[in-house]
Amino acid sequence: MPARVKPPENPVEIHHDGARVVAERGEPLAHALIAADRLPVARSPKLHRPRGPYCLRGGCDGCLARVDGEPNVMTCLRPARGGEKIETQNVLGTRGVDALRAADFLFPRGIDHHRLFAGIRGVSGIVQSFARRVAGLGTLPDATLLPTSATRRDVDVLVIGGGAAGLAALAELPEGAVLVDDGTSPGGRQRAIAPERARELVSKATGRGGELYAETTAIALYREPEQGDGRLHAVALGPASATLFVARAVIVASGRHAPVVAFGENDLPGVYAAGAALALWRGGIALGARLALIGEGAVEEALCRAVAGHAEVIRLREVDVVRAVGRAKVTGIVLRDGGRERRERVDAIVVGGPGSPAMELAVQAGATVEFDALSGYRLHADEDGRLGPALFGTGSLVGSDTPTASGAVTGVRVRRELALGP
Repeated sequence: MPARVKPPENPVEIHHDGARVVAERGEPLAHALIAADRLPVARSPKLHRPRGPYCLRGGCDGCLARVDGEPNVMTCLRPARGGEKIETQNVLGTRGVDALRAADFLFPRGIDHHRLFAGIRGVSGIVQSFARRVAGLGTLPDATLLPTSATRRDVDVLVIGGGAAGLAALAELPEGAVLVDDGTSPGGRQRAIAPERARELVSKATGRGGELYAETTAIALYREPEQGDGRLHAVALGPASATLFVARAVIVASGRHAPVVAFGENDLPGVYAAGAALALWRGGIALGARLALIGEGAVEEALCRAVAGHAEVIRLREVDVVRAVGRAKVTGIVLRDGGRERRERVDAIVVGGPGSPAMELAVQAGATVEFDALSGYRLHADEDGRLGPALFGTGSLVGSDTPTASGAVTGVRVRRELALGP
């Protein structure tokens, strides 16, 4: 079961469904819940299956909860400051016993509520009302949410993504460039693979006067055709305000989504992306004494090195995995063994691999996508990362295996094209 390797150095107290939980100040709320073995954290919207944090980077629904009366908070992106009241949402009953879970058993092939009893007088309305209740995502906030402030900033260069590539690009740009990242602190997966290197990249990136906006999510990237000046507009939501950035050039360093491997019950709490598992370990949280690890790569190797002597790691190929085992969370894994199946007890299942490019923002801004039979969908970029007029991609988003070098090259190119100085 998950547990802290060492006690928090700067502890704060939060509450989860009335239970007291000790967290490290500044760590994501989801990390604290995992460390306290408070799984599941969420319920799937329709069939109310138990859910737990998977990617820990805001790309899944496994950590959604009600925080201080606000529904649908991604607890992996909300730092613990102390005093937070976290509640499980979308349940009829309790976190552990949700009566609406019956929908998963009554409709094993899923619910098509658009057709179920549709058109039958007196029944159709009841079914629709039930479907809305089952498929909810919590209730309205406890208090009316007041409008947040919004500002406009004109900048030369906006960098989206605070991983190794984004930070390296920012380091090559002069004062006035801005980087936004939705994580609680910049560094991306580099922060988990090589923490010291991540700190060096942050220091170098800010040394030339670049600005870092943490906990800030770019939700839109587009052009205004009627303006005709070629500038890109980006809407970014921060903790307390929204900002419209109008940039002469944008570098997208959004990386790749967490990998997903198809096996039975792969949505159980206790299944984690490899990057998430490594980030938890760097934060002093172990997932258990026995881990099943699917796939290979730099993150996966770093995880094995990090937990050596603390946990047994069973290395697996994707084709060997049949299904996860457990009711509310993972307790084991079923594997193919020749013509038979065998079960192994594990505390967590860790899923590795490259994942798919997080290309959504780039495509919004006009980047084109091509399909390769071996690697799947990818962005069409030239050798220096140009995706379109004033639009650049860098790092693993465009398939680079050396994100730091890729980011530096892109930053230099943008600086020279805009004549921003040495």
